[in-house]
Amino acid sequence: MFEKGIDKATSKNFSLGRLRSLVRVKRAGYIRKAANYNDSIASMISDDITNLEMFFGKVSLRSKDGRLVGLSDDGLELANIAETFLTSMQNFQDRIDGVEPNIVIGAGETFLTNVLLPKFDKLKDSSSGNRIRLSNMRSSDLPDALDRGEVDLIIVSEKRLNKKHIKRVLGKVEYKLYAPAHRWDLSKYSKSRLDMISELPFATLSGHGERKTFVENLMAKKGKTPTNELECSSSVEVLEAVRSGCFCAILPTFLGQSLSQKDFMRFQIDALKEMHGKLCIVWRKETINFKHEIEQVALSIQKIVKEKLTTKG
Repeated sequence: MFEKGIDKATSKNFSLGRLRSLVRVKRAGYIRKAANYNDSIASMISDDITNLEMFFGKVSLRSKDGRLVGLSDDGLELANIAETFLTSMQNFQDRIDGVEPNIVIGAGETFLTNVLLPKFDKLKDSSSGNRIRLSNMRSSDLPDALDRGEVDLIIVSEKRLNKKHIKRVLGKVEYKLYAPAHRWDLSKYSKSRLDMISELPFATLSGHGERKTFVENLMAKKGKTPTNELECSSSVEVLEAVRSGCFCAILPTFLGQSLSQKDFMRFQIDALKEMHGKLCIVWRKETINFKHEIEQVALSIQKIVKEKLTTKG
């Protein structure tokens, strides 16, 4: 058992507050960001880390990358230990105070609304008394939110991940082009289905996201431009635009499966294969130390998603 720092003679420079400062830097990436760019707070955090370095001795907990000061490998190791300890202590205090423990799941709105919520009863059964919190976030923000400890589990494309986290592959997300079956003569596009999105009313997501940019670049190679007659804030809105019978659109098949085969055509296009990708559920290795149910929840989500992604859309 760790003895150093137990008595007053050896506890100089060591405190839980200083460990918390180290964890803040780990989650933010570097000291100034952890201090919200406040120089006086950054100085206090830096002093906390200096004191920890003096306490442990012969160790540098910091690492400089240009003008940014973050944590060294030793600093990250200590921060991970401290984070597990402090989080476990908070969970203990919450239990004593009667606060219900929770597991926070981060994912995009489309996935939460159309995959998880319809099967929430199965998800709740696997949570072993933990309250489930769903956090709607942009896919690009999910890995950083996981690193900062804002969420316990994320559901995200494998393309966005690094190797430091635990993951389970949920399945493959594929995309097809969907269009009302009876509004236009679609037979004239049999040789080039993609021409539909440059000649017919096309619904897409607003902004400059990866999928929208990919489609625009794909059409540019053909010397064409999507009509983009309707821009939506979510894939669910794009789905409803197609359902209205007024637009064609590219959708993930787990959404497109809700469109009837009779009233809507779906086209599998080879050029869209680069949009396909594996969907994963991911959590940090440290989380298992203080939230033992995390694997059971992940397994439950895996079963829910596999059923959804393997249904033809």
